[in-house]
Amino acid sequence: MTKRSVLMVVAKYPATHGHTTVINNLCIGLDKLGYHTAIGSFSFDKDPPFNIEKVKLSKSKLLTLGVKYLNFDIIHSHQSRVNYYLLSIKPTKPIVLHYHGASSKMQEINFKISMRLYKNRISKIISVSNTGINQMKKMIGPVKAEVIYNGVDIDFYKPDLDKPYKKGNPQLLFVSALREYKKTPLLVESMPEILKKYPDAHLQIVGDGEDFLKLKVLIKKKNLENKVELTGKINNEELRMRYSSCDLYVSASTFEVCPVPTLEAMACGKPLVLYDIESHKEIVDVSKAGTVFSLSRNSTIVNKIEEVYQNKITFGNAARKFAENHDWSSICKQVAKVYEEIS
Repeated sequence: MTKRSVLMVVAKYPATHGHTTVINNLCIGLDKLGYHTAIGSFSFDKDPPFNIEKVKLSKSKLLTLGVKYLNFDIIHSHQSRVNYYLLSIKPTKPIVLHYHGASSKMQEINFKISMRLYKNRISKIISVSNTGINQMKKMIGPVKAEVIYNGVDIDFYKPDLDKPYKKGNPQLLFVSALREYKKTPLLVESMPEILKKYPDAHLQIVGDGEDFLKLKVLIKKKNLENKVELTGKINNEELRMRYSSCDLYVSASTFEVCPVPTLEAMACGKPLVLYDIESHKEIVDVSKAGTVFSLSRNSTIVNKIEEVYQNKITFGNAARKFAENHDWSSICKQVAKVYEEIS
């Protein structure tokens, strides 16, 4: 049977780090399975990965002709705001909505409005976690969706790489766009307490964003320049070495659905100490790769770091096993099955 063609759609490419990682790897993996894949967007600041077609979308054509003007069999949307254009005219081909979460008020509004208007025009909803389904239910009520976790490249992110960036014991790492809801300052503010327990501890924060300067000021104010490093944005080769060099992956983020950096750290065999939110608990419960902490007296980050660090081999092995079961090749096969069901 001839494989179908698929267009992944976002408003602007590259999108946020997590979205872009997912879209790129889905395109590459589905292409290997025989699909013709492409990335469609209203604007491009960067070209897609090698051999993946770039399609500049026209808002006027979508609003007047609908998706029938696009020469693809399946349209796979990754953002609510593009659905106004994709679905304003009843689609003549299957539309898949991939739910990555709504991390801002505007994203919530766009999701609620677009679903109220066009929910019945969507052929299938994929959620990156059960947490994502619960979030959708809170916004729009009952919703039918299939859970397909984000994936990870287990051949690129793997254990036993060199450790050129190890500076502490334990070495702690957090990777993300530095937005307000990531609560990265909490990690910095926890360092004095962590250092009382582990005087040689070191924290590395990888990423850029609106909180970068705020964090820089906070680190200086607390005299932690030798204990906390802000790397800014780095390339993937350095990133995997940062994962390799750490002992524990930590996150104080208060909003996630299925965070890609967490999976990358797990692929490198790194145990987790994550803030107590639903998505983090879901990852920890399914993988057995670490634990969650809260701000309560009996669940401080220091106590949880100690608990996981003392058992880092066991937790690390569980992390790698989870990653191996969520390699991108496996994830793409699950997505391909969805396409088969709606074709």
